Amino acid sequence: MKAFLKENLVLAAGIALPLLLTLIFFGATQMGKATTEPPLYSVIFATNYYENNNNYPYRIVVKNDEVRFAYYPPEEKDTYRNWQKPRLFVYNPVKNMSHEIELPAIDDPKKKIDRRVDGISAQRLSSLKESPDGFVFDYDYHGGGNLMTELFGGGYYSRSRYALRKGSYSVPVPKSERYNSEFIGWIIDEHEAGDEQ
Repeated sequence: MKAFLKENLVLAAGIALPLLLTLIFFGATQMGKATTEPPLYSVIFATNYYENNNNYPYRIVVKNDEVRFAYYPPEEKDTYRNWQKPRLFVYNPVKNMSHEIELPAIDDPKKKIDRRVDGISAQRLSSLKESPDGFVFDYDYHGGGNLMTELFGGGYYSRSRYALRKGSYSVPVPKSERYNSEFIGWIIDEHEAGDEQ
């Protein structure tokens, strides 16, 4: 075997080097995942929600440790849009479950409302983009198709979703829609008080 390696050193190096580099790159991509603690704080997010549109009649915000739902009747010129009411969810990363929170009813579409959203039992909420443990609710792209793109990312085809992300570590968020999910806030006291949302 030693004689074979001596005679074919270039061949052996040509086979061993790519394998070694593959292992190094794989280890580097997995390092962040292995050293990152999973997320602890529940995130509140809305789907079918277009907060960046000035004509959008709905607003969901965190204010004074409450989630508030506001409706502003659209001007007559904007009524043709027939905006759908958004949906509100809480994702618990410890249980890996999302559940829907019912938004207040709009009894008269010509009257403004601003109400507290019931169903989120928390003493402390935060609208900061980053949770206390360093995660953000973010649009997540993943390449797909073969073993190499699954291991190292990339590829021509991609699937997208929202996820809780910290560095290279990400946790997909169930029920977050592909294009129009928006971050609302974090439930801060849930982890500290042991409250299970």
